[in-house]
Amino acid sequence: MYTGNVSAREPSVLPTIPDGASIGVPIAAPTPVDGLFFSSRSGVASQHFYDANGDKTATTIDLKDTVFQFALTPGNKVLGGQYRAFLSIPFIDIESKNIATPMGLANASNSGLGSIEIRPIDISWEVSPDIYMNAGFSAYSPGDWSATELVNAGQNFWSFSPSVGISYLRNGWNASAHLMYFANEANEDNDYKSGDETHLNLTAMKDIGEDLSIGLVGFLRKQIEDDENPNNAYGGFTNERVESSGAGLSITKQLGPINLNAMYTKSLETKSSGGGERIWLNAIIPLKVFSH
Repeated sequence: MYTGNVSAREPSVLPTIPDGASIGVPIAAPTPVDGLFFSSRSGVASQHFYDANGDKTATTIDLKDTVFQFALTPGNKVLGGQYRAFLSIPFIDIESKNIATPMGLANASNSGLGSIEIRPIDISWEVSPDIYMNAGFSAYSPGDWSATELVNAGQNFWSFSPSVGISYLRNGWNASAHLMYFANEANEDNDYKSGDETHLNLTAMKDIGEDLSIGLVGFLRKQIEDDENPNNAYGGFTNERVESSGAGLSITKQLGPINLNAMYTKSLETKSSGGGERIWLNAIIPLKVFSH
């Protein structure tokens, strides 16, 4: 058992989704055409773990991840808005150094399946010309996890996430905000429960011509409940509440039917979690467009 931490929440467990996972897109806007879409989001992050006081520790975290997402827009109206559904499958590679253990500092690496997102409902409404709101619900499954590993790609519990978003899309602007709540269940093997969290992702991008847009992105993450460890897993260790924020630059290019996006983000303040720099590369490709 070890008392160090390379993540947020439960020891050895990464965040359910990366900080800022929905930045850089008009999150509440309807899909322009009905159909089946495929997207790939890849990220490379270099981080340090920060303690509960926001001080950098010796623990480093190098992450590589790719998420494959399938989005379905069948053309149905629900509650007066456009209905969509999503399935996201993440693959994660993690390497961490200088993890604090009872036997001293240790290094570890792992790779595998993260938490699959099942989003059975997402509805987008136009509340005013070129201003949209959306609401939806996601369930995140357990992923690859082992009690004997110092780092894990997945979590051993379900998380449930209602969310709301708004997008202002006038005069070439994409000004969007996306608020998510994560209700975490207890670990199925040791009853450790990571406290519930909120995530707020922000985007402010402007079209500059030739199907190109550029702008700023940011994120805020805050744990609003304490972790619970009723069976004294990890030697009785309980992680402190997580807080993190960050900002960066986003650029998007439309190449025919394919949407390409690249981003750079950097943490501004981090407590009880990993923080640092991250590069994102995203692509959205229509697989089939429906005609009605």
